[in-house]
Amino acid sequence: MSTLSKPSTESFDRLPLDGSELVAALGLVFVLSGVAFWSQSILPTTDTVATALYELVMHVLFGTVILLLGIHIERSELVPEERREVILWCFSAFLFFFWLAVWSELDAVLAATMTRDLVSNIVVFGSIGGAFGAIIGVNRGRATRNEILAERTEDQRETLELLTRLLRHDIRNDMQAVNAHAGFLAEEDLSEDGESSLGVIKQRSDAILRLLEDTSTLIETLGSDRELRPISLSTTVEQEAVSIRDEHPEVTVETDVPEDLQVVADGLLHQLFLNLLSNAVAHNDTEDLRIHVGAKRRQDLVDITVSDNGTGIPEAIRETCFELGEKGPGSQGDGLGLYLVSRLADVYGGSVTVDDSPSGGAQFDITLETAD
Repeated sequence: MSTLSKPSTESFDRLPLDGSELVAALGLVFVLSGVAFWSQSILPTTDTVATALYELVMHVLFGTVILLLGIHIERSELVPEERREVILWCFSAFLFFFWLAVWSELDAVLAATMTRDLVSNIVVFGSIGGAFGAIIGVNRGRATRNEILAERTEDQRETLELLTRLLRHDIRNDMQAVNAHAGFLAEEDLSEDGESSLGVIKQRSDAILRLLEDTSTLIETLGSDRELRPISLSTTVEQEAVSIRDEHPEVTVETDVPEDLQVVADGLLHQLFLNLLSNAVAHNDTEDLRIHVGAKRRQDLVDITVSDNGTGIPEAIRETCFELGEKGPGSQGDGLGLYLVSRLADVYGGSVTVDDSPSGGAQFDITLETAD
């Protein structure tokens, strides 16, 4: 003879009552109760259609809100703990408004009389309390989740910054060693193929070092608390121009920036101009390449142009060339340079666009805020 076994607690743990079902059930109860009360007690005594519809809306509106919130919670990314908080807020507010409704008709309650006003107040005020409680619970759950995600993102950013610094330190040392040995080999008598391979080694070493700089700068721009200060624009531009002239003597770099001109930026400003100048050198024939950097003040803004006489940037990719990973046709770059330029301009409260230069190449127009 078989016997019925007592349900274990594990079977209850597997029930999908994580908040959404209870909230939706409460809303459904209010909707059905509101419709039933309206059809039985209010509709027969209502003279106009407008009044009847108003009473129907008042008795089912907030119950419908609770029902929809229950469905929303089921489809949301709230964890069980956050869903239970929604239940707590929803039913606590419902009970509070329920007692307010009872208190408003206390005489009828003490007389054990179920009046029409008492039922109406319980349905309307109870559903209002449940709806507002559920809304507060959902918003608190979202706020908690956003705080957790923000903390997690900050931890990930700090970890990524630390790893980048470690990699930057180690790889930089290795690349410097490679360049030093390449310099020793350059003094030897090499075949034509050997000299070609040596040039590739030095070129790729420099590219790796530049990539490390760009990556490190990009991670630094992700910090939300950057301290901006007045930076001399002429000094920054001239330093990067000198660097390009030293590395590429065949390239002509002209600057026309007023010495007293300062912009709102930080120590990463030089990376903006380094990437623009390096980009011009990397994507053009350097035998007759001329680069011009000019700046003019316009009220509280500074208009900066970086132009060249190279091949320019095709119009078809000008809208996307500042996106992460975007590269032009035949480009051997990493797609970080122009994205970093755009990112830095945005961090400094400015903007950057690209167009044709008067000499036929590319012209980048940067706008930054002046520092008085």
